[in-house]
Amino acid sequence: MSKAIDSLYEAGSVNIKRVDTDKLFCDPGAEYNFTGVLDKAIRFIEDFQLLDAENWARFVEQFRNPSDTADRGWRGEYWGKMMRGAAFVYTYTKNPALYKTLTDTVEDMLTAEDELGRIASYKVDGEFHGWDIWCRKYVLLGMQYYLEICEDKELIGRIISSMCRQVDYLMSKLGPASEGKTPITKATSNWRGLNSSSLLEPVVRLYDLTGAAKYLNFASYIVNEGGTSVANIFQLALEDKTDPYQYPVTKAYEMMSCFEGLLEYYRATGEERWRQAVINFGRRLLATDITIIGSAGCTHELLDHSAARQCDTAYSGIMQETCVTVTWMKFCWQLLMLTGESVWVDAIEQSLYNAYLGAVNTEKIVDTITLSRYPDAIPAALPFDSYSSLLPNTRGRGIGGLKVMPDHHYYGCCACIGSAGIGLISKLSLMPSEAGAALNLYIPGTMKSKTPSGGRLSLKLDTEYPAGGRVDITLGLDEAESFELALRIPAWSEHTELYINGEAADVTSGYTKIDRVWSDGDRISLSLDMRARVIHAPRFGRDIIFNNVVWQEDYMPPVVVEEAPDAKFHIAIRRGPLVLARDARLGENVDEPVDIKYDRDGVVELEPISAVGFDTIVAYRVPQCHGDSFRVVDYASAGKTWNAESKYACWLPTRCGYDPRQKSGLA
Repeated sequence: MSKAIDSLYEAGSVNIKRVDTDKLFCDPGAEYNFTGVLDKAIRFIEDFQLLDAENWARFVEQFRNPSDTADRGWRGEYWGKMMRGAAFVYTYTKNPALYKTLTDTVEDMLTAEDELGRIASYKVDGEFHGWDIWCRKYVLLGMQYYLEICEDKELIGRIISSMCRQVDYLMSKLGPASEGKTPITKATSNWRGLNSSSLLEPVVRLYDLTGAAKYLNFASYIVNEGGTSVANIFQLALEDKTDPYQYPVTKAYEMMSCFEGLLEYYRATGEERWRQAVINFGRRLLATDITIIGSAGCTHELLDHSAARQCDTAYSGIMQETCVTVTWMKFCWQLLMLTGESVWVDAIEQSLYNAYLGAVNTEKIVDTITLSRYPDAIPAALPFDSYSSLLPNTRGRGIGGLKVMPDHHYYGCCACIGSAGIGLISKLSLMPSEAGAALNLYIPGTMKSKTPSGGRLSLKLDTEYPAGGRVDITLGLDEAESFELALRIPAWSEHTELYINGEAADVTSGYTKIDRVWSDGDRISLSLDMRARVIHAPRFGRDIIFNNVVWQEDYMPPVVVEEAPDAKFHIAIRRGPLVLARDARLGENVDEPVDIKYDRDGVVELEPISAVGFDTIVAYRVPQCHGDSFRVVDYASAGKTWNAESKYACWLPTRCGYDPRQKSGLA
């Protein structure tokens, strides 16, 4: 390893660049010992997926014997997607067996490099088509995130050297046509260059690791190309006049990935315009395309004004892809660090407890319907399902990104990316700031970090959250110290109570920042407003405007699509961070209209119930105006058999129509 590279490391760990512009940071030395539903999920994913050495070897084999060239596939994305999430999970579990498994597969992947320096799932004579660059991007990202946990300096050096050779090869082939190279936005036939342009993120990260100007120059070229061959989406975001669903290409996940790269580019260059572009993009996406469960894409995996379309009964295809959910969560985490704004934690939590946990296949259901189209495939349960419906339907309905390997085993894109979602809890639950620390997620258990002076800081949380809103926090310190502890107050908590050592304290929206001298044993009691509220279907006076995907070279103008007449006559219930849903397993007719009883503030008085016959976070009986009731569970627990037995819905048809001011429904 060169002296330049060697200087970047201390005690065998990567010294990841910490930018001055970020407001909150990740503590690589933080320790977490959680209990409850999130700990259960992360242990399931580790045991059922990440410790499977045979599966890792199967993913690496795609690079020794490329099988993507013929069908322009994406098997090459699997390894890097799963490695990123696995590295996140390791920072939580600190499981030596997981570390060994990940180290072994990284060593294995390094042997897949060809004589040209490529680690590619496409042969040379078929490269720069289909998903080739996208797959290589994930190899690089997987290696980079593994570096954050790697304890072997010699291995670190070999990984960086390999990444340099990989990117050097790409730089020799990709670039301006005037130089006889293939433009980055033309290096794919898919999504007009979006998937290839997402190479931006690992290229910038490689620059951060090596300091080599050539990588920053290559990143600048990618940014200047603008993400697609039909329009500069980075410039569109900077101008802030167009919603993302009106961009000329609207593939949700790939577009977010490009903006993740633009954020890293901003951190490397300090160019303020790109910081603003990323924030503009995130805010518009949150306003126009994020649904009640914290995902996007109500028509397949496309940005389509999902916030408005989420009750649209005219579309019956797949919706709310897990790849989109996880990428949105990760993007919000980046925006949280950048801005220090609690709105991004609110968004992560909305996704985490609803769309994300709903996709975790703890029941190990095998999707036999999808596999019936692949008679040679070996049936097996995947750790995540791929699609989450909002209107009456069954969960799953197909394995997202399914590809069959030469040995007849199969996997899917959503299964690979899933671990990165739950892995974020070790990145953002408790985050250092320049003034102290921010407590973002209220998870039962213990969090350990450091005070601004470097002393011990532990927070012990006693809570039933998200089922209950009472959170008792006990601080552990080596000695008394003055610093700021910021507590996130969720936007849905309209009436929050806060006590410090038994004395009432003021609460502010967003973060309540408490700047005082803290002592060992100090206690904080937080009471969040967990009253259940009805949410009416999105209201709009005109037809929904969004982009149909039409393959043409010119910028695609918005297409007017008429909404289904019954789309506006739906209602949902949310309690705290949890969206509630009907489930056919409770004996409920999921398609039957409801007439929920609620007061003028939209508050519903729910009756807790138990022993519903399957695992749930919460279960309630919901009163109706005509005297009877129906039962609901949390969205994440609903529908988890992948068949009609557990048909479910969170948007329920209503008898009383749209307007909440009508007498019907008012208590």
